Parts: sequence; structure tokens; C-alpha cells
Amino acid sequence: VMIRKSLERAGQESPLDVRPLGSLKTLKEDLDIPSSATIGLEQDVLPYSIYSRINRSLGDARFVDVSERIKHLRSVKSDFEIDLTTEAARIVDAGLASVPEHLEEGMREIDLAIVVEGTMRALGHQGLIRFRRFNHELPLGHLMSGPNAATPSFVASPTGGRGVSVLHPQGPGYRKIKRDEPVLVDFGGVYNGYTADETRIFCLGKLPRELEDAHQAALEIEEAIARALRSGATGKDIFNLSESAGEKLGYQDYLGGPPGAKCGFVGHGVGLEIDEYPVLGPVDHPIEPCMTVAVEPKMIYPGLGVVGIEDTFLTTSDGAKRLTMLPQEIWQV
Repeated sequence: VMIRKSLERAGQESPLDVRPLGSLKTLKEDLDIPSSATIGLEQDVLPYSIYSRINRSLGDARFVDVSERIKHLRSVKSDFEIDLTTEAARIVDAGLASVPEHLEEGMREIDLAIVVEGTMRALGHQGLIRFRRFNHELPLGHLMSGPNAATPSFVASPTGGRGVSVLHPQGPGYRKIKRDEPVLVDFGGVYNGYTADETRIFCLGKLPRELEDAHQAALEIEEAIARALRSGATGKDIFNLSESAGEKLGYQDYLGGPPGAKCGFVGHGVGLEIDEYPVLGPVDHPIEPCMTVAVEPKMIYPGLGVVGIEDTFLTTSDGAKRLTMLPQEIWQV
């Protein structure tokens, strides 16, 4: 690994051979790259300006895009990575479990989000969630109440939120939480770089029967997905199962969003980034053992709010194991 700053710290912390990164003009000589070498680059995230500089410095090298190959390799986790994800799940469990103690009528979404974030940070959350998709950023989580949770945004997620700025229009905002409405709390726990994703619904008082029934339907859909989340299936198979279950239960116009504004997936891999493979959407990503996958069937009701669930699962040879362990019913406070 080549490091510009800090070489001393990298030498102390990296298990890899650490070398100083000098000028890109001498990169070929520094790495002893042969003429006409074939070099793989993650072109889905590499800025064109840096690609151009590397291209000039290596001259006759042939570049190939290895993005897809690396994303599929990263989708299957080692025991070490699974242990870190399990600890991340413990952190996000603790963060969400702190909500009932602090949730009060009239408090702002952002103030409750600060409590959840502080709880997780004290337990080792790095304070950052990485998103691979171009031009995407995330706060530590989405915490929105009532109709705010159903407010659409640019982010690749079933939920959006108003946020605190038109320049970052997602997540918790300044809306005051009311009684008898859903409070969606969707956060990513992170430990030593690895992510676990979880959503729970809270309420001061009692939700309308329509939303309670929709939440129960989401739980049924997640349970069906968990049973099917095993080797031999694909992301498309799981997505189609979810869509069929939503239609059978009568929620095709709410699952994943209203018609014309659906998010287009019901789950995603998690790891160093929150949007890893496999995608549980209309793609043929194979499901294999040792994947960490967030499953999130959510019912979006514009003007009312969002109910539903999200849990992070570990795929095994015997089926899926849930890593996020909080009770799944609506938390009435």
C-alpha cells in the first residue's frame, strides 16, 4: 500500500507493506510495473482527473474496470468481518433502544436523533457511514415523524425526510413530534468500518389501525424474505417474492413507496459501505453463505408517515440469522 500521509502511522497500523507515495510521474518505476501491463481499476468510484493522471504516468498500460468483480468479492464476508458486523449490530441496537427514554411530545426530530447518535458514538460508532453510490451522502440515520418520513428525497432509500437544509434534504429535521403518529428510526451502526442497518417504529400513544395493520404486513414480508435468503436464490428472486407478498397482502401501492416513486429494492448488502452487494432488487446477484444483508420492507403512506421494519441478517448454509435483535413490533411509549 502506498501512503502519502501519514507514513509513520500507516506503518504502525497496516498489516501490509507500506511504501511512500511520491510523484505519479515515477509510479511505474516505484512499483516496477512492466511495459504493457494490464491494471484493474475501480472505475465506478475513481475520479476521471485521477484516472487521467495515472494513465499519463503509466503510458502503455491497459486499464480494465474491476468494479463489479470487487463488489461481488466483498459481498462474501470473512469471519473477521462478520464479527465486526455483529458488534455494529449491537451498537445500533443500543442506539434505537435509547429512544423510549427520551421520546417526548413536542421535541424536534433532530433533538431525538442527537440522543441516538450520542449513544452509538459512546459505544464506538465511527461517526460516519460510507455510501458508494455517486453523489450520495448519509447522516448517521433517518429519524422522521409523521408525514416527514414519507417525504421523498434524492437518496436511494425507501424514506427521505426534510432534513435541516435544502442542500442536504434528507433525515431528521426541525418538525416537532406529535402523539399518535409513527416515528421512524432508521440508523446504521458502524464498528471498525463495518455496518449494520436497522429500523424500528415508535409511537407516543397509538397508531391508526391502518398503519398498525401495514406494519404487521411488513413483518410478515420480512419473515418470508428471511426464509428465502439462502444459497441458490438471487436478489431478483427475493425482490419478486417481496413484491408478490405485498400484492397478496394488499400493499402493492405502499411497499417501498407509492406508485411512480418506489425505491426499487427491498434490501441490500452492508459492509464497509451501506450499499453493498447483493442488492435485493431486479438484479441477478447470487445469494451465498457469509453475506451480511439488510432487509427493509417498509410501507410508505404520503401524508401519514412510514411503518415497517429493517434488520441485518447473516446468510448461512442453514438459512438467514438475524443480527439486529430488538423487538420488531411498534414501540408504544
